Formats: sequence, structure tokens, C-alpha cells
Amino acid sequence: MGGWAAAPWRLGGCSGRGGLRGAARRWGSSRPGAGDRAASLSDLLQSSVEAEEPGAAVARRERRCPREGTVLLFPGQGSQFVGMCRGLQQYPGVRDMFRLAEKVLGYDLLSLCLEGPRDALDRTQHCQPAVFVASLAAVEKLNHLQPEVVERCVAAAGYSVGEFAALVFAGALDFAEGAWGTCGTPC
Repeated sequence: MGGWAAAPWRLGGCSGRGGLRGAARRWGSSRPGAGDRAASLSDLLQSSVEAEEPGAAVARRERRCPREGTVLLFPGQGSQFVGMCRGLQQYPGVRDMFRLAEKVLGYDLLSLCLEGPRDALDRTQHCQPAVFVASLAAVEKLNHLQPEVVERCVAAAGYSVGEFAALVFAGALDFAEGAWGTCGTPC
């Protein structure tokens, strides 16, 4: 299962092709006039990390203009349906995601997604993890079919529970933390 954790599209750990971790800091804030301040705060934070790790070389990521990249937007609660992920199981890592989600959540999320029942899938504690895992499974498919789209990603965002998928995609949370955070109640 460790293979999924090192998926090449996880931008927080991607191999120097840019990446999302810190992208918001690099490009500044969306507030007018806040861009320079955000960039200097980023430099200050980066230098403080370098100071804490003597001798550790911190790789600088290549800056890319947002117009030259892609943005991924992850859906929120309400986009779930019985049968979701049926066509995604063939892609690398998807079954591993569902196995890990089952360990974290304590129930078979894949069966719930594929077979329902709908009233169970529609409950918040089930639909949010389902949308979360399905979103990341869709990225696996996208990475398989059009890796350049994923490699050129400069930003990720999510609506509601989609924020967790965006954070995992960006490398700010690991998959287990994201799955646990989506269950809506203590898992």
C-alpha cells in the first residue's frame, strides 16, 4: 500500500517539476496588493526552515505562471451516487486508496460506493469519504491518461469536503488524515 503514498502526482512530493506545496505562497494572496507581502512571508518561512535544519539543502521549486498550468477543482458533498468509482478500479493505486480508507473508517467504502444502498451512501459520514476517495481516484485516472495535465497543475481547490482532496493532492495532508477528516463523526 505504500505505493500510493508515493504517487507521482502528489505535488507536495513531486520530483522538482514545480508542484503545489507552497504555490499559494509563491503566487501571493488573492487580495489586491497582498502579493509582495505573501511572497516575502514565504521567503521568511522558508529561511526559518532552512535554519532549523543545518546542512539540509532545501530544493527550490521552479516558478510557473498560472496561465501556463492547470487547476484542479474537487467536488463536494452531493456529487456521490451508487456506482461511483466503478470505472476507476483499474488504475494504479485506486484499490490501495480504498483499502486504506477501509482501515481508517472501519467499513468497506468501496462496496458502499459500488452497491449502495443509496440512503446509506447519502449519509454525511459515508458520502464525504466516498467523494474524497472518488476524487483522488479520478486524479489517478487523469494521471494515467493525461499526465501532463497533472504535472502542469499550479493550484488545487475543493468545495466543502473537496478541500480535503485538494489538500491531500497538494501534499499538505496525507491520505489517512484526509480520510479521517472527512468522516464527519469520530471514525
